[in-house]
Amino acid sequence: MTPARDGANVPRATGTDVGAQDLLHGGRTLSSLLVEGGTLVCMDAAGTVTKGDLLVVDDRIAALGATVPEALRALPGGRAERTFDATNALVTPGFIHAHVHVCQTLFRGLAEQNDLLRWLRERIWPLEWHHTENSIAASARLSLLEMVSGGVTCVNDMGTTRHTDAIGQVFADSGIRATFGQALMDVGEGVPEGMAQHASIVLARALAVADRWHGKADGRLRVSLAPRFILSCSEGLWLDVRDAAAERGLIVHTHIAEAPTEGAEVKAAVGCHAAPYFAKHGLLGERFVGAHGVQLDDAEMNLVRDADAALVHCPGANLKLGSGIADVATWREKGIRCGIGADGPPCNNRLDMFHEMGLAGGLSRVRRREAPMSAKDVLALATIDGARALGIADATGSLEVGKQADLAVTDIEGPYSAPFAVEDPYTALVFGACQRDVLLTVAAGRVLYERETWPGLDPNQVNFDAHDEGHKLLRRAEASGMLG
Repeated sequence: MTPARDGANVPRATGTDVGAQDLLHGGRTLSSLLVEGGTLVCMDAAGTVTKGDLLVVDDRIAALGATVPEALRALPGGRAERTFDATNALVTPGFIHAHVHVCQTLFRGLAEQNDLLRWLRERIWPLEWHHTENSIAASARLSLLEMVSGGVTCVNDMGTTRHTDAIGQVFADSGIRATFGQALMDVGEGVPEGMAQHASIVLARALAVADRWHGKADGRLRVSLAPRFILSCSEGLWLDVRDAAAERGLIVHTHIAEAPTEGAEVKAAVGCHAAPYFAKHGLLGERFVGAHGVQLDDAEMNLVRDADAALVHCPGANLKLGSGIADVATWREKGIRCGIGADGPPCNNRLDMFHEMGLAGGLSRVRRREAPMSAKDVLALATIDGARALGIADATGSLEVGKQADLAVTDIEGPYSAPFAVEDPYTALVFGACQRDVLLTVAAGRVLYERETWPGLDPNQVNFDAHDEGHKLLRRAEASGMLG
């Protein structure tokens, strides 16, 4: 549908809008929430864009557009418990951050100007190894403080080799929808002593995490198996991961074909590149999610497509590490399920989905000058296509009645949005909007962020803990002599 123009420049009303603390309601899931007066960018199969209201009841979308008045009449008193005024704003599905390392957010700025393998061996692995439960929780909370204020309602996190329960607890407490796992490493050059352990040990620990967290928090949390990449996992571990994932129905979240130097070492180690290796060992499949895919050639992309495996584009990280430009337009043309993410702050340094979307759109134009991705295609990576990549499109990724109430409201009153944001919301969101324009983030009916207020996070405490734990972690790593 073509969006209506009326009301595009009406000043935001204050009389019917509730205050932040009223809307947040102590961080609990609201029994009903009416988001009114916005432009709904639904990302559904019909491509619906329309000016109208959206009603949340409990944790689901109960009605939108023309069906809202009737649904309201069915509520006690004929009105929603809370109302949010979305006049002059776009209402979208919440963003799906399909590849991230929240344990690395404390390392922001500590691993600059390196290629992938040096970056891992000289900085990232030594820093990860010196995490404590407190520091990793502080890192996860800092990540969420940034992400939910930018409209993110779902993350796919890789974790590290220890303290995964601390990450799970932060996710559970925050209200975010998350898939996460304990990174698996049993071999590898440059790995700190003790970080890589026998395959049976690391897999048992990862499965214990799944026992504790998979399906918890009313189904918001899922656990993955997260073998780091080919160079840090033995063939035996990959085979055990394949079997355990199939038995338990867990996704396999790993890195694939990220950088040229990595590809050369992988071929030297196992005799072929990553995609054929995964295909040969039966790992490619509908539960496989591979981050990056920068160096995939046409035949390797076909292997991924034929197996119905998924890829995640990380443009900011790929640029900063000098890894190259993924051919995402070709992924999409081939029918590969794909999403988008920022990776970790030490190689980005942001967790900003607007930044990633803008980069994805621009790089697609460089890579495929005559047939780049459209702005709508890019927004799909961050919403419905990201949900498909993670296997959760039945629950989230689009604004449709019956789906989980995962949504973001983005202001379009800024000067960089005028004057045609309502007429072309896709371009406005991908190339114009900024993280600071997000007014409201809701996951499963729970408000995670509303106008500079976080119900589940104290920003002052989060920032204090991040500074304190980050500096202590760095001192531990420096004292060990491991940092390159």
